[in-house]
Amino acid sequence: MNTRFVVRGTLLALVLVLAATAVAITSINNARFPPLGPTPPRPVIDAPRGELPAAPVGLSEYTQYANDEYNRVGCGFIISLTTDQLVGVTTAHSVSFNASASLQRIALGVAGRSGFVAEFDRFHGLPGIARSGEDMSVDYVLLQAASANPIDPALTLRPDPRGLPQPGERVTLYSGLNSTQIFSGTVQSASPQAVWVVMDGLIDPAGLSGSPFISQYTGQVVGMVIATTQRGDRILLGAHPIGSLVRLATAATEFPLISTYRKRLVSGNR
Repeated sequence: MNTRFVVRGTLLALVLVLAATAVAITSINNARFPPLGPTPPRPVIDAPRGELPAAPVGLSEYTQYANDEYNRVGCGFIISLTTDQLVGVTTAHSVSFNASASLQRIALGVAGRSGFVAEFDRFHGLPGIARSGEDMSVDYVLLQAASANPIDPALTLRPDPRGLPQPGERVTLYSGLNSTQIFSGTVQSASPQAVWVVMDGLIDPAGLSGSPFISQYTGQVVGMVIATTQRGDRILLGAHPIGSLVRLATAATEFPLISTYRKRLVSGNR
């Protein structure tokens, strides 16, 4: 047997498999995340102008399982609906709904400050699921604020009534990890499933999921960070549009206690 021929053939086959795998991975990535084309021009925005928040409205998220201490797991924020009802907002991928130690509470607080802005023991509608594809709108957790525990109005956000920012619009990200840290970017694309923002320069996106994007024009929240990808020397952040979050909040009919909830493991069930 020509062992040299067999070895060469095996190596060639391995190279072809690796090349095919690389092509498949590239195709998957390109399918899930938008290509970075030219930055859209500044749009004409038919909405009232507003000021950006002066307070640190991007909050740190903490979870408590069983009788353990709170641990920081991500970011979130609080929205005020047109009914003046307050709803906490964070991501589904930051919590475990079926852990052996049951989830008891979720809290939001200003990074670097003692205490919490709000503690939640009840969901506001059934939670979503962790995003695995290009649809950012499946990933969410809404939290019911207790009226007995007032929340500082300066730390709440009004949803932008447009439901979506416009391509080319300038937005600001309020980090929930650092109360003094904000980042700017430009909306690359916007749909009911996802808003994509090209950030100004390189940033470290680790841990920013759940932080709010604020329109620099209206001063109102337009989305929640869910995912990130890099295109060359540019960072793109994918966000759950605020219009979707508001629809979910206003349509909610179930408000289960966090401590008794178990994720309904049914295909397609959010």
